[in-house]
Amino acid sequence: MKKIILVFKLILRVKFIFKTPKKSNLIIFDDSSLLDLDTCLSNYNFFVMEVKLETINKIYFSFKIFKKIIKNYYKGNLLTVYLVSLIELIKPKVVITTIDNSFKFSDVAKILEKKTNFIAIQNASRHDLLEFDYFYKNKTMKSNILKKFYIPNLYCFGDYEKKLYHELNIEVKNIYPIGNLRLANCLHHIKSKKDFDEKYNSDICLVSDFSGGANKYTKNSIRFSEQQVDRNMEEGFAKLVKYTIKFCIENNMKLIFPLKRDKKYVPEMRKIELDFFKRNLEKQEFDYLGKNLLEKDRDNFSSFRAVLNSKVTVATSSTLLKDKLSVGGKILACNLTKADIYNFPIEGICTLNNCSYLDFEKRLLEICSISKETFFSKIERNKDYVMKFDENISSIDLIRKKLSQLGVIPN
Repeated sequence: MKKIILVFKLILRVKFIFKTPKKSNLIIFDDSSLLDLDTCLSNYNFFVMEVKLETINKIYFSFKIFKKIIKNYYKGNLLTVYLVSLIELIKPKVVITTIDNSFKFSDVAKILEKKTNFIAIQNASRHDLLEFDYFYKNKTMKSNILKKFYIPNLYCFGDYEKKLYHELNIEVKNIYPIGNLRLANCLHHIKSKKDFDEKYNSDICLVSDFSGGANKYTKNSIRFSEQQVDRNMEEGFAKLVKYTIKFCIENNMKLIFPLKRDKKYVPEMRKIELDFFKRNLEKQEFDYLGKNLLEKDRDNFSSFRAVLNSKVTVATSSTLLKDKLSVGGKILACNLTKADIYNFPIEGICTLNNCSYLDFEKRLLEICSISKETFFSKIERNKDYVMKFDENISSIDLIRKKLSQLGVIPN
């Protein structure tokens, strides 16, 4: 019934375009990918493919498309068949997305990988894969949905993903560590705008690991359901906030707390995020957090800039920890959730799990007091393991180079 309602709303909402799209060497799969690819592909011609039923605004239809749909009808559900038919008519050399955990991308890639190149660019640490695996093994989820994933070419953060995908038995044909495109976009923005605002400076940047979105593959939210394991996770994320607030007050450190959700784009999620902290903190703690809060400004990369301009970044498992480490910054990844799936992939001085406040304070004071050289001598692996970074060749450059090799060139 829910799907029928969704389809009915789709028909009422969309604009029908009664023609076949022009041929193009490049397709951006999922219009939400544009946000991350805008700078990288600014000088390229491409076709943007809307792929989510909830957000599709236009549907192409012509006699050629109809014939293709009839020919492909057995290859999947109607949306998959429609997308496959469009791609076959557009005849791209490359189909690219930054939604690397898209099941629909996997569905289409399985069907058409012999006809074109499919590239998925990693946009975040894939804790969701670990969550899927964890809850399947604990029988919270009935089926192993990791088997649905198939990625012909994955442009990932670092070598850690090679290990992760292998251990989870997720089918990825080729994997290329290129770093974080979002970090590259941030650095490009700062350089081009010459914007070095001091409001992002701090001693300690505390990154919110709050997610709060219900997962459609379980009855409740994976992280925040009533199950005890999820309650441990909620308490663990909140405890780290409490520890960090206490540390900054007692040691006279300047704190900055960038929100995860942007009130301009997702005001309802920003409210849910703040409600989470209000629910789990004492009033004086919440008030202190509010005084040091940095509103999310997606267009100006506020979270990245707060991290880059901090002396030390603290979080449970945020991707921003890897970004900070990759550019030579100091971090403390502290997992207090009692769930190993949120442990940081590199051990050493940068990692501390399930600790008391006194242990947390001692470790963070040590990190604050030592040089970056000493800090990096006390971590287990090279920082490139979790996030490749090269000052001279950005992720933007590497993607453009790969596209050129595949015959997709800028205007």
